Amino acid sequence: MKILNLLMWAGIAIAALIVLAFFFVYLPFMNHTSVNQIGICYDAGNGKIWTQEVPGWYWTNPLVKVAYITTLPVRVTVPSEAKVIVSKMVRFKPEGLDEFIRLQGFSYYQNIENIFLGFAYADKEYPFLEVIQTMTQENSEGLLPVYKGDKK
Repeated sequence: MKILNLLMWAGIAIAALIVLAFFFVYLPFMNHTSVNQIGICYDAGNGKIWTQEVPGWYWTNPLVKVAYITTLPVRVTVPSEAKVIVSKMVRFKPEGLDEFIRLQGFSYYQNIENIFLGFAYADKEYPFLEVIQTMTQENSEGLLPVYKGDKK
């Protein structure tokens, strides 16, 4: 009777360890897509690419990398010390994702603003990028002349 009781508890412990091991192995492969972003998934095992457009939690294969792109407007500005420079407000359009991946590849984990900057100031319009507004930081018209001291 004691051996059966011991075997039963050993079986329960092994089952609990298997469940915990499964949970801790696959927990790092959960990802979350927020309301104002899309997740772009790349499976390194078979080369498939798909999107996560509905906000929520996703469980993916351990070989899947997920990159997030915001769908909110982003301000892109040419870096300069000048006071009067041009900026643009741009927004990523998910319907142009195939063209974006064709041109950019799957290397946009960080600094998506820099990538948008390059496409926003290109001579061509792209199906994945909407230029919402072109703006300047300061209007240079109507400024007072520079005072250079006493003019005699």
